[in-house]
Amino acid sequence: MEPEIQDDTTVNNIEATAISQDLQERYTHWKKNTRLLYDYLNTNSTKWPSLSCQFFQDVNTKNDSHRILLSSFTSGLMPEQESINIMSISTLKHVPWASLNNFDMDEMEFKPDNNLKLPPKNLHTEQTITFPNGDCNRARYLPQNQDIIAGASSDGTVYIFNRTKYGSTLRQTSSFQSYQARFAEPENTVQSVDSNPNEALSIDWNVQREGLLAASYSDGEIKTWDLKKFSNANTTITTPTVSIMMDTNGANDVTWMPLHDSLLAACGESNKLIIYDIRGSREHTTISSGIHEDGINACRFNYANNLIVASADTVGNVHIWDIRKSNEIVKTIPHGSSISTIEWNPNMDTILATAGQDDGLVKLWDVTDSELIFTHGGHMLGVNDISWNRHDPWLMCSVARDNSVQIWRPAHNLVEEQV
Repeated sequence: MEPEIQDDTTVNNIEATAISQDLQERYTHWKKNTRLLYDYLNTNSTKWPSLSCQFFQDVNTKNDSHRILLSSFTSGLMPEQESINIMSISTLKHVPWASLNNFDMDEMEFKPDNNLKLPPKNLHTEQTITFPNGDCNRARYLPQNQDIIAGASSDGTVYIFNRTKYGSTLRQTSSFQSYQARFAEPENTVQSVDSNPNEALSIDWNVQREGLLAASYSDGEIKTWDLKKFSNANTTITTPTVSIMMDTNGANDVTWMPLHDSLLAACGESNKLIIYDIRGSREHTTISSGIHEDGINACRFNYANNLIVASADTVGNVHIWDIRKSNEIVKTIPHGSSISTIEWNPNMDTILATAGQDDGLVKLWDVTDSELIFTHGGHMLGVNDISWNRHDPWLMCSVARDNSVQIWRPAHNLVEEQV
């Protein structure tokens, strides 16, 4: 079976001056080899780039349709088009391919029956919600209720949306409030991006305690917010449950330990990786201080072994740590250039994905022996975010600065034999 490949128009939508000749040649070489590299590949070019992507936990088994949470980033050029988007796509796993009746002798490959009605090849927009103010730096749904979505804004506010309150498209008007709640300390309640340079950069919902959200800020603070404080009479929650100055140069990322309700990791520009216990005295353990270089951009706990945490820096290194042994690196993985984010595979605990902030590459690693097992080269510019699918172990979504949204599954013979 050949991979499903959507016609790509990414190159045509980017000014040639933004892309070096080497990158263009690399992309051309990658595109020629896609049929050998992927079991499934779908590339989409959107009007605006997305800074965020996340597969929803559900899947429609009738047509193998997966929902994805995305955003639109206009860099302030058209604030009325800043939005959070829920989109869906089918990877066609439900289509019966293995039949001699579906074999094309001319092209020597299996194809679906011509009479079979297939779902749309492109991403389908299910819902669009205008973002109230600023740029949406990160969007994440509440794991206990996927209808509740949080968006971290460049104005320092975290906006909360309930998607069931709206139809397929919600466009903000002067008299309509598009969000249901927001987390903002008093100095942030006046919605002005220019007057408040303290951005909310990263957010993460607590899997164990419903409604508890952690956020990192560009001024270096880590704050946790409790959605249970929301009421119809009080839609703006101004008091965080915890507020910690983590790194005066900026806190880039925060993540909860999946199997614990009070431990979180945070990382920042001063090369600090710190584990916090938000209970009582709020003890903390510094895992890394000065070992990384040029700032730590991302950190993630391993889903299967929560004592293992990975951190990625601007130089391009990922360090794997055992939190019981601070300042002792278990392994180092060399992505090669600045890393924007990392994600452990929720289905295979030794597989880690790294996203290139500059090189536009997504690399898959087996951390057991620090082996590179696959490189996705479909993006022309830096990758903003990546997400694994929980139902399809090798399926991934990646979004980049070149306006591309790509859903892909590496060829099984390239990855499964190496794991």
